[in-house]
Amino acid sequence: MSARGRSFGLILVLSAGLVVGVSPSQAQDGVRGPVSGVLELRAGSIDLAQRPDLRQTLERFEADTAYVVSLEGPITPARRSALENAGVVLREYLPAHAYIAWLGGSTPEGLRKLDFVRGVYSVESSWKLAADLGAREYQSEDRRALAARGEALASITLYEGREPARALAALRGMAGVTVHDWADEGGSWTITATMPVAAGAEVANLSDVMFVDDAPEFTLRNNTVRWIVQSNVANSTPMYTAGLTGGGQIIGIIDGGFDPNHCSFVDPSNPIGPNHRKVLAHNGGFWADSHGTHVSGTAVGDNGANDDTRGIAYGAKMVFHSIPSMTESQMFNRFNLHRGQGAAIHTNSWGNDSTTAYDGACRSIDNFSWQYDDNLVIFAITNGSLLKNPENAKNCLAVAASGDTGSQGSMCSGGAGPTNDGRRKPEVTAPGCSTRSSQASSSCGVISLTGTSMAAPAVAGAAALVRQYFTNGYYPSGVATAEDAFTPSGALIKACLINSAVDMANVTGYPAAREGWGRVLLDNALYLTGDARKLVVHDVRNGTDDALSTGGSWMQRFRINSGAATVEATLVWHDAPAAVNASSAAINNLNLSVATSAADVYLGNNFTNGSSRSGGSPDAINNTEQVLLTSPSAGIAVLRVSAAAVNVGSQGFAVCLTGDVTPLCPADIDGDGFIDFFDFDAFVSAFESGDTFAADFDGDGFVDFIDFDAFVSAYESGC
Repeated sequence: MSARGRSFGLILVLSAGLVVGVSPSQAQDGVRGPVSGVLELRAGSIDLAQRPDLRQTLERFEADTAYVVSLEGPITPARRSALENAGVVLREYLPAHAYIAWLGGSTPEGLRKLDFVRGVYSVESSWKLAADLGAREYQSEDRRALAARGEALASITLYEGREPARALAALRGMAGVTVHDWADEGGSWTITATMPVAAGAEVANLSDVMFVDDAPEFTLRNNTVRWIVQSNVANSTPMYTAGLTGGGQIIGIIDGGFDPNHCSFVDPSNPIGPNHRKVLAHNGGFWADSHGTHVSGTAVGDNGANDDTRGIAYGAKMVFHSIPSMTESQMFNRFNLHRGQGAAIHTNSWGNDSTTAYDGACRSIDNFSWQYDDNLVIFAITNGSLLKNPENAKNCLAVAASGDTGSQGSMCSGGAGPTNDGRRKPEVTAPGCSTRSSQASSSCGVISLTGTSMAAPAVAGAAALVRQYFTNGYYPSGVATAEDAFTPSGALIKACLINSAVDMANVTGYPAAREGWGRVLLDNALYLTGDARKLVVHDVRNGTDDALSTGGSWMQRFRINSGAATVEATLVWHDAPAAVNASSAAINNLNLSVATSAADVYLGNNFTNGSSRSGGSPDAINNTEQVLLTSPSAGIAVLRVSAAAVNVGSQGFAVCLTGDVTPLCPADIDGDGFIDFFDFDAFVSAFESGDTFAADFDGDGFVDFIDFDAFVSAYESGC
């Protein structure tokens, strides 16, 4: 096993400064596709057709000059070989279908012979300079003072393969420029220098310079994560304002070790145990491990101050154990021990990066969640490029890392799914880039660490707030009401977290292989008094009378009041564990659908351009399904969960529905909020006409006397 986020050295990827957000060559979902002959740069869209093709105007190419080589469509191995044979040295890729290239070994005539080359163009100095150099909203006093003097701390990126000596000499000869540092960043050198903003154009004109930009200003803060996962509005924490801090919740943490003497956890008056203010149980030996201390601080830490020593669920408590050996009994028993010690949420920032198989460890996670579906197991996904194990378990919530303040819309770390049997993982992201949290072997210090390890405990803390929302009776009124309190399943907590998530700006498609459903934003899902966005939930445990068997269904009629807000429905169930020798982990198959009065039927996980599309086929392998209506029409709608195949046991499930919606009783056919003879007449009319939208109560696609009996039962009960 390897700890997720163990490589804590800060990895700084300095952009060549040519693309912001999603380029057309990468984008889907409403963004136009790749267009050959158009460069998408930070300087804007450059139509190369309006510029001279240097193959037609030059007799030879300069050996020391960077050119743009534009291709007709994407490169192939054959095209690459042909370019190399023509003496072209390809360097940085420019969207769409273009490259920075060195052409000293090629000729205009030779490139004219290659029919897939659209043209060769000069690089304009204006393309190489950030428009906002020295003009950002800086956080530190030093950077603000530089800006006030008309200066900038600049990051000067050289073309790939260019050595820094010549650029350094030129920079040192410029008035007002002070060079601070230079380093090889994986094949291209970056120079950091203080310079007058007015000198930017002169610097950009240097032949070896690819881009001049502001040097990054890192603000390493864990306390920003608290408002990012709640509202994404600076310092706005609506959950805390409403009294949701994780009080009464216990998070089970499995990691390398942690330091209970840190101020985020220490209790001078009580030993670790039932009376301790933070740590109810510590299983196994003690050692002050940096990784585990940081993770624990992000989840539940609290020193009584609103700073980096305070975690997301700072009112919650914890139980702790070390990472188990990778056997099924060890894995299951660790979780079960913590469950017995009061934990219902379990965070794990570690995994096995050597396999993608659905193995015994994955099966243990699924089996624990299947048997004890009040619990939610959370795993940080690998920091490598591709999804690994055991985050590929069906019932865990797999978490990738987004950036922190200012970059929370961008990915920070985490491998891309799907699993090797095609299921969607990860499901959500949270800030995990340069997170400051509790530092081991210090009385009250903090340290900045980066990785999915930092994101998973942030989601665990958010999960504790969701759980407290239900256990303290905030649903459905939005204020704590004792008689409304209930214990949510882990599936419902997971459904609410996924339902809250928002699309990441720099990830292609939605939902997507890297972000899943996006970054957690609790205010999107949890209704508090006065919110325009409402919440409707339904929660059924595995093996209970209301759990579904094959052919069964559950229906929620609701009214979409307006199109002012998206309507989002998320279905989650804890599936039965698969056999470890099975090639596909899916066992029980439920399907989500939303039918509208406009005669559209939206099936779970059928997306186009970031929104659900009507029609399509049901999802047969994922145990998370979602319908997202980005432009809903006002009217009556019917949400249905149908059991296409329940091969093991009887299947519980959880549904989270949000938007400008009002839940309706099943017999309220006209949607006016009352059960009366108008509904009876409306049903009879729908029944006689065979209208499945209004009269198909059992969801089998037919209107018959079983539906009539179901309606009469609902009508007589008043709901």
